[in-house]
Amino acid sequence: MSGNSVQLQGKIVITGALQALTGLRIGGAGAGMEIGGLDNVVIRDPVTGRPYVPGSSLKGKMRSLLTRALGKPLKTLVEPRGNIPAIRIHWCETEAEYRSGGRPCPLCRAFGVAGQRALEPVRLIVRDARLLEELEILDENGQPARKRWSEVNTDLPYTEVKWEAAIDVLTAAANPRQMERVPAGARFEVEMLFSVYDADDREAFRTVLLGMRLLEDDYLGGSGSRGYGRVAFRDLQVRWKPVAHYLDPQGHPAVPLTEGRTVEEVIARFDELAARIPAFEGKQG
Repeated sequence: MSGNSVQLQGKIVITGALQALTGLRIGGAGAGMEIGGLDNVVIRDPVTGRPYVPGSSLKGKMRSLLTRALGKPLKTLVEPRGNIPAIRIHWCETEAEYRSGGRPCPLCRAFGVAGQRALEPVRLIVRDARLLEELEILDENGQPARKRWSEVNTDLPYTEVKWEAAIDVLTAAANPRQMERVPAGARFEVEMLFSVYDADDREAFRTVLLGMRLLEDDYLGGSGSRGYGRVAFRDLQVRWKPVAHYLDPQGHPAVPLTEGRTVEEVIARFDELAARIPAFEGKQG
């Protein structure tokens, strides 16, 4: 593939919200070094001080779940060394492996392959997701209700502190620790961009939607097996921006493809959505 020309046809833009349904912890560094600081802090924007979801965390988790769902073979990206564990992911190393099923590997095509191993341009970009001004919580009647952060009390700015303890089986001695979490109901602004080059990108884009759906039935961040990190995508909008849009936005406005309260609703309309992207039919524009 190296040396071949590629022509960008346009970009699919997915926007919406990522909502924490249980406490969410994506680890940061720093406060634990302070006297009286927490043991395990969340990552925060250094300018605003607000928690955020790194695009790398969101994209990496979807890639991991898709690798297992598609049964892709693993290779060792980072060899184990001292306290550093092995890092194993899937990537296609040769053109023959990349097209072993008759079509490009949708995982490598969508999520890319690092550095010198790249066979094609990466399709998917996942932006860092900033914390939105409103949470969505359940009111006393069990109905969803929106509140601003200034209307809720949290242990720390925008976060809660959860105590946990490891219990010795024989002596019942406890080893308590503090975990900082973004509380359930927090919402983050999500933006994903998918570059379209040719008709084979149709399946790669469908794979991205599958990854979003898989994430909702798994977890994001740490301690997921203990109830943390259940998330859901909400209020999604999908738009198509052909290359001409970037030269003449008025003459070639972005095309709304679909809207959905959930990922399931977007997936249900996939064929209708895809039919409105000329490149998926092998056409330009």
